[in-house]
Amino acid sequence: MEQIATVSTLFMPSGAGPSVRGRLDATLLEVAELYTALAAGRTDVDPSGVLSALRVDLELHFALEEGDAYFGAFVRDRPGLAHGVAELCEEHTVMLERLDGLRAMVTALGPSPELAEPTARFVQAFHDHEHKEADLMQEAVLRDDGTGPD
Repeated sequence: MEQIATVSTLFMPSGAGPSVRGRLDATLLEVAELYTALAAGRTDVDPSGVLSALRVDLELHFALEEGDAYFGAFVRDRPGLAHGVAELCEEHTVMLERLDGLRAMVTALGPSPELAEPTARFVQAFHDHEHKEADLMQEAVLRDDGTGPD
């Protein structure tokens, strides 16, 4: 079984850009509260509402990343990274589908302790994705491939 980070490190700020950081991070805090409640066996929570808000925020987050001003700029400046950017975009699609699967579990189970672990695994996957993205962007900035003004 894959290792899931501790609650204190798992539900930390997203690393999102400034334009969505506050909103996405606030939602991730709500997901942390949801996880804690579900893991404790509480049923007085609304996983559907929290995960729906997360879906909206991630759609916005991913759309901003995939836009011309972010990924588009990196691909224009560093065409050799286009494959890595395409992989990140594919991960966006997969993550939204995975979140939809988690939301379907909520519909089937309601607020159940069984949702705690899949919720934590999803947030871990999101953070892993953000780290992969940051590594690729750092490579774009630091790599000298003979193109661009530097």
